[in-house]
Amino acid sequence: MVTLKVLLVDDNDELRGSLASFLKKQQGVEIIGEAANGVRAIEQAEKLHPDLVLMDQDMPECDGFQATREIKSKIPNTRVVILSMHSGTTYRLMAWRSAADGFIDKGSMKKDLATLMLDERRRLGEGAAVVAAPAFSAPVR
Repeated sequence: MVTLKVLLVDDNDELRGSLASFLKKQQGVEIIGEAANGVRAIEQAEKLHPDLVLMDQDMPECDGFQATREIKSKIPNTRVVILSMHSGTTYRLMAWRSAADGFIDKGSMKKDLATLMLDERRRLGEGAAVVAAPAFSAPVR
């Protein structure tokens, strides 16, 4: 079985803890690091080379969009999915323009995360480019 290595990034400690707890219950998922801001996320991604980064959109020091651009430019094979309380088209478009591989509205996060974890494990196991269901309505690079 393929293990999906995940980096969690959110400035809200309680939410990050809840995410970690939920993901630890998912088969084949390993949380390899956590960060509370975009600067630390970039550092952790460079050091740990996760398969997937779950990135909060709105954080201090460096927001999720800027951190996503940095991570994707330095580690292009790492997939980054933006997590946001804002579900509007504008935010999805901003995520897409930041080179994010997907976008999940925090309001429907549990269902979408479970689907994403399964799709990402399949992608890694099969070597195929599977785009998770909660990604974008616009084409993804």
